[in-house]
Parts: sequence; C-alpha cells; structure tokens
Amino acid sequence: MAETGDELAFYRDVEDFFATIRGVPHLLSSKDFQLLRSWWREQVPLAAVTGGISEAFARRRDRGDVDPVVSLGYCRHAVARHAKRLAEMRAGQHLEGTGAAPEAPRRTPAVLAGELRTAAAGLGDARLSVARAILTIADQVEAASDLPLPMLDEHLCALESVLLAVCWRALPEAEQERIERDSAAAAAASGATGDALGRTRRAIRDRDLRRVLGLPRLELG
Repeated sequence: MAETGDELAFYRDVEDFFATIRGVPHLLSSKDFQLLRSWWREQVPLAAVTGGISEAFARRRDRGDVDPVVSLGYCRHAVARHAKRLAEMRAGQHLEGTGAAPEAPRRTPAVLAGELRTAAAGLGDARLSVARAILTIADQVEAASDLPLPMLDEHLCALESVLLAVCWRALPEAEQERIERDSAAAAAASGATGDALGRTRRAIRDRDLRRVLGLPRLELG
C-alpha cells in the first residue's frame, strides 16, 4: 500500500529530527524504518516520538556520553512512555469535561519557536549549520503546542538539552575552543572538584553558548 502524504511527512520529520540530533546525515535502517512505520500505524503522535527521542538523547548528554546514537530503536522505550503518558493525560482532560482550564503560560511554544528563529536569522554565514540546527528545534517546539502543560514543560526541558548539544556540535571549531578555555578557567576558579567540576564546567559552557548564539531558555514562565 502506497504511503499517504501525511505518512511520508511523518517519516521525514522524524528522520530529519534524528539526523539533526546526531549531527550527521542519517538514513534509517530497514529495522528502524519498520519501527517508524509501526508508530505511524499505531497513531503515535509526532510529539510523542520526538519527545521520546529528545529524552533519550538528553539523558545520554546528562551522563556525559558523547557517542552518537546509531539506531532509532535505542529510543523506542522512551517513545512508548511518552505515547502512553500523553494518551493518559488527554483522556484525563476529556473526563474532566467542563472543569476550569489551566492558566495559559506567559510564553507559549509559538513564542519560543519565534525566538529561536530570530536567533537563527541573526547568525552569520560561518554559522549556517548552527542556524539550521536551531530551526529544526524551533519546528519541534512549535509542534508541541497541543501537549498538556505538565508534559510540555518536560518536553521543552529535553528539547533544550538537545538544542545545546546540536548547537555546540555545529559551532565552528575556533569558537568551541575559545568557549572551552573560558569555561574551564571559570570552573576551576569556582573551587568545584571531582564530578562537580565537570558539571560546573558544562553549565558555564552552556551559559556562554546561549549568550554567543542569542538562544532563549525553553521555558514557559
């Protein structure tokens, strides 16, 4: 049976997002494509798929694991958790019926996506790969607009971790080296030691990366 336009768009969105996170062009294996097709046939929302992928990558980054994920299958359990939780939350909202609607966030996903696109537009020719990465994340932020608020907060937190990772990887080497030197010096001056030194260094590096690229924090408040 031939794929519909919506189905092909679903495949393309997931594949493009996965490739952006990995930092290199990536074609799905036949096994991964079968997994992707099963998500489509089971009507797993795109936000649950990208949310699960983001969570899997964010957890690896938090552990300091820099090796790229080579298979979409690595993310399948996280995607399943996101899909189940999203279905439960939406069912709960339906059962609540006419209850008072939660207060709308001051900064919506659409606003955050616009801020990301503005940041991407302000980058020069030497940072085109960074701009493309930011735009991919902006699309995923905007696509998450219909998530329930508690899940949206978590989704944005994972996307922010992914955003920082892909922007860092796409940054020109000379800028990486400068930021690394500055963050290492600032972390050493903080007095942190052991594992805390590594966490402090990365936090300072992330802060400097946001400043250099004009990245907003992906927060609703």
